[in-house]
Amino acid sequence: MNAEGHPAIADRYDVVIVGAGLAGCALAQALARADQRRRRSILVVDLHRGVSPRFSGEFIHPRGAQVLDDLGFYNRLVAAGAVDVDGFVVTQSGEQDDPVVLDYASIPGERPRGLSVHHKTLVRVMRQTLRDREQVTLLEGWRVVDLLRDGERTCGVVLTGTEGELRIRCDLVVAADGKASTVRKLAGVPDGRQTLGFTAGLEVTGAKLRHPLHANVILGGPGPMLCYPISRDDGQLSFRLTFDLPHALPAKGADLSRYLIDAFLPYLPGPLAESVADALHRHKGPLELAPTFNLPAPPATAPGLALVGDAAGCSHPITASGMTMGLLDAKYLAREARRRADVSADQPWLDDGSLRRYRIEHDRYVPTRQALADSIFEAFRGEGEGARGIRRALFRYWRSGERQRVRSLALLACAERRPRIFLAEYLKTAHHVLASSFAPRHALHFPVSDRLRQVQGAVGLAGTKVGVVAQVAWSQLRPF
Repeated sequence: MNAEGHPAIADRYDVVIVGAGLAGCALAQALARADQRRRRSILVVDLHRGVSPRFSGEFIHPRGAQVLDDLGFYNRLVAAGAVDVDGFVVTQSGEQDDPVVLDYASIPGERPRGLSVHHKTLVRVMRQTLRDREQVTLLEGWRVVDLLRDGERTCGVVLTGTEGELRIRCDLVVAADGKASTVRKLAGVPDGRQTLGFTAGLEVTGAKLRHPLHANVILGGPGPMLCYPISRDDGQLSFRLTFDLPHALPAKGADLSRYLIDAFLPYLPGPLAESVADALHRHKGPLELAPTFNLPAPPATAPGLALVGDAAGCSHPITASGMTMGLLDAKYLAREARRRADVSADQPWLDDGSLRRYRIEHDRYVPTRQALADSIFEAFRGEGEGARGIRRALFRYWRSGERQRVRSLALLACAERRPRIFLAEYLKTAHHVLASSFAPRHALHFPVSDRLRQVQGAVGLAGTKVGVVAQVAWSQLRPF
């Protein structure tokens, strides 16, 4: 620290990580642990002093929770109020007494529970943990405005803050600055982001749920709702309830709260609906809004540059896979650093071969995850007959056997990444759509025209996903 209490900043580091959220902090910690000889230096820079005010991810699958445990964050997070979670419960409108329960403990070889934590608690604890690492310097309140280049290779960053400008050179820049990554833009990496809509988030204390330690997906309203615990204080749970909203918001300000009460609350279980209505009426839980994006995975590496977390691709948050993917990115990039732990300090810590291997591992997860998120989003929010058919078939598929529930949850939780498994399970769901479309029914209740629309919609969706899975397979097989 200098005389003003700010960290002393060098003009060169081995690695500069832009973004001190989940992925950036996890990567810094993982790299520091990989540097057992303590010869390397890591700078983590973030625009915000303290925790960002933005509403962001909070639910972490077991594989991500294991990474947090391996890196020494898990116990600190639990001590700060984080909650162990058991999986998902999915409820259709009018079927609250017969939900589909997807338990993490059913996945062979996986940690039996995930973790859920208030986002601000998560970032605060992770940043505080980083301050104990000798090799890591955390710099808050600075903005990246340019990248330094040596030909086509990124070799540093230009930062601006209240104290002026800094030009810092390094062997590797890591973009961990989220969906709208500044580093990705400055590097000229293609940005195919599409805004899908918004997520409205509300914090509710003491809500009563049949499955309080699961993420409860509740269908029936204009969009899916998600309710999960985010903190535990003296034994009492606080929950996050999110509402999926379209790109063109149906209401704003105080009118949005009234819209949520009218359009969504009738589909919530009675005790939960009462808690939510009370929070909205009395303003106990300020409504937070965050845009939802689909960003098809861009190239995750370039000479001197790596992308991690949402900067390397993101999907609709309905599958809650974004946090886990950011942690897995940190794990795999740090694994490459451990491979080169004995390389002399005057050589790059992570060379081009390291980045190539990281990208191959990254691409084994991200495209499959995105295809799954797209499919779930289409089924849960889609308004056409094809989407409704897929939704009904998905429930029939889940209820057809334990193996189906386990496989789909393994895909959802990033424990299964093989594209052939995703394709096989998706086609089984499509089979349920076609079977139900041709099942005998009274013509007055299900006329032929409706059956044909359902079949056409289902076939169209299935065909789209076959194409997506082909792209997934190519992403894992293509040469680099």
